[in-house]
Amino acid sequence: MKAVGATQSVSDYLDRKPMQKPSSIIQPHELQGDIEFDNASLIYLRRPSEIAIQSMSFKTKSDKTCAFIGSSGSDNHDETKMFQPADQVNLHGFISELINEYNTKCAQRDNHLSDFDYFRYDYSRKYIQSKRNDELLVLKRLFRYSLPDWKIITCGTIFLLGAALSEVFVPLYTGRLLSSVAFKEAWLQFQYNLIMFVVVNFAGGFLGGFRMGIFSLCISRLSIRLRTTLFQSYLRQEIGFFDTHESGKLLSRLNQDTQIMSSTVANNIAQCITALVRFIGTLIMMIKLSIHLTIACLVGAPLILIVAKICGNAHRRISEKVQDLSAEAFEIAEETIQTIRTVRSFGNEDEELKRFETTLQQSYQVLWLQAILTAAQKWFVELAQLCMSIIMLSYGAKLVRDNHITGPDLLAFIIYQLTLGGILSDISQIYTSLMTAAGASQSVFDYLDRKPMQKPSGITQPQELQGDIEFDNVSLLYPARPNEIAIENLSFKIKSGQTCAFVGPSGSGKSTCINLLERFYDPTHGKILIDGREIHEYDHKYLHRKVAMVGQEPILFNRTIEENITYAINNNDETTMIQAAEQVNAHGFISELINGYNTKCGQRGGHLSGGQKQRVSIARAIIRKPTILLLDEATSALDPVNERLIQDALYYKKENSESRTVLISAHRLSTIERCDKIFVIHKGHLIEQGTHDELMIIENGIYRELIRRQRMNIDDD
Repeated sequence: MKAVGATQSVSDYLDRKPMQKPSSIIQPHELQGDIEFDNASLIYLRRPSEIAIQSMSFKTKSDKTCAFIGSSGSDNHDETKMFQPADQVNLHGFISELINEYNTKCAQRDNHLSDFDYFRYDYSRKYIQSKRNDELLVLKRLFRYSLPDWKIITCGTIFLLGAALSEVFVPLYTGRLLSSVAFKEAWLQFQYNLIMFVVVNFAGGFLGGFRMGIFSLCISRLSIRLRTTLFQSYLRQEIGFFDTHESGKLLSRLNQDTQIMSSTVANNIAQCITALVRFIGTLIMMIKLSIHLTIACLVGAPLILIVAKICGNAHRRISEKVQDLSAEAFEIAEETIQTIRTVRSFGNEDEELKRFETTLQQSYQVLWLQAILTAAQKWFVELAQLCMSIIMLSYGAKLVRDNHITGPDLLAFIIYQLTLGGILSDISQIYTSLMTAAGASQSVFDYLDRKPMQKPSGITQPQELQGDIEFDNVSLLYPARPNEIAIENLSFKIKSGQTCAFVGPSGSGKSTCINLLERFYDPTHGKILIDGREIHEYDHKYLHRKVAMVGQEPILFNRTIEENITYAINNNDETTMIQAAEQVNAHGFISELINGYNTKCGQRGGHLSGGQKQRVSIARAIIRKPTILLLDEATSALDPVNERLIQDALYYKKENSESRTVLISAHRLSTIERCDKIFVIHKGHLIEQGTHDELMIIENGIYRELIRRQRMNIDDD
């Protein structure tokens, strides 16, 4: 039934037909580029009660450069979602400066570009690999995760022992029952054997049912415990960890590997105890029937166990490889789904499918080897059992002739011997399963054992934070590109209440400064001080209550607008929430939505326009009343009117800004002309600093040149 439920969910997606009209097969020799919208309207499926664009008609000739303009949320970007032309951008320059140039990996969501990993990651990876234990220690540690359920396991074990002991007597009464028929024993003896046969089978089945239910509960509890512990470990890591580990692999460990670990351990605890009890019980009964036959039967047992050991070790290595390949396929699927608009706009669905299939084929080749290994192991075990049966039957016949054993006892012994062969086969499979679990467990334990490479946060929580900021000779290296400097020997001071800006070409280090103040990363050299204290001395939660950031790609959760604005706020005050929304000019558009503040934002805020997302994310930041506000291209998607209103509300009109320190990173220089101080950063170095007027009088100054180019509509960024 579980399989039926899972199959139905998959079948629903397999059977679903795209609601778009299918693409045609027209491929003209040349495309001119004339575009026409003929009375076009659009209603998003996610908001069927709201019209995105209505009865829109226009034409553009080929070779013409046109633009869509309008206020934020007017859906001037919906047209580009239907048709996205490529822009010519100035890329070759900065790419050529990279060590690996065009072969530089972008990493997950481009985190290696104008962002960075953590400089000690490679050391951490080697340290973790050196800590790998052998499979027995891994399994011992895995079993320890089941200890909190010892009461449940004990209860299950009692039922298990009862079921196993019942199964021990099944061959005995099966043999006696068959003998009473074959040798025409007394009717009362037949009835007794029949009743005992029914009793031991019923007892085994009844107790075994309880055992299965209890250990299934253990599987669920262990799975929850492992996933919670692993997720907690993820959340404890520094930001650089997520730059260097693909989210697909992390999720695969959280989903698939923990499931393998929990199900294998719980099931094999039961199977191992059952097999052990049955093995001992069967061995005792066999010795009781004939010690000579028992010795003859056990000749091949060591060989079976040796083969199980060899094959189990091979299964562990294969399991690790399969889990890695499965995680890689999961990562490809997740990346493709998350970037489906880009994939669709380039018509690259077939290539992404090919990447996914290639990874699965690599996994299949490894699984093919595993299948051969499993078949060979099974073949050897069956062959060993056959040899043991031949020896036992030949020797048993001789013992019957010599009157050392009776016919009924020989029949019972034969059944016990077959049972023993099955038990040894089960032990072999249990060991193989445990090695598979060990392979999956090692990957999970690597993450559980990983210590964050950042300095631990302090405990300082002053009554008030003034907002004075100082960079003292700060440098940072990209961990993925250790030969390239992100920022070098940066020193400056910002007084509380000031509004300052970082400007410079793309990739110069502006966002790096913002990220360092959020303590996403620690500098490789130098100190960052807030109110005279090093930033790592502050309590983690306290620091992020006092320092709020809005990034250039605002990420909203798939929750309501209210839940997004009040995120991480303990006392949810509706009045405070509305005030924050009004301050960033968001209350108006939110009120116009059908569900108002209860409107779902969609995955990563996909139900809102770029400008709407930015306003909601800014409201989320200022509702905390931060002492320091960091804005990294936070208003880039806003129209000039809304941008000006937000600037005045947040920092330019001091009576509204609550004396907060504001740091802005911006390309659109018109947004920072009124700042108290502007820092010009170029290739990781602080080149110029001062007010707008002071920087404009510097001959051949970088800031002056940037202003000149923007005024000439030449975007050098």
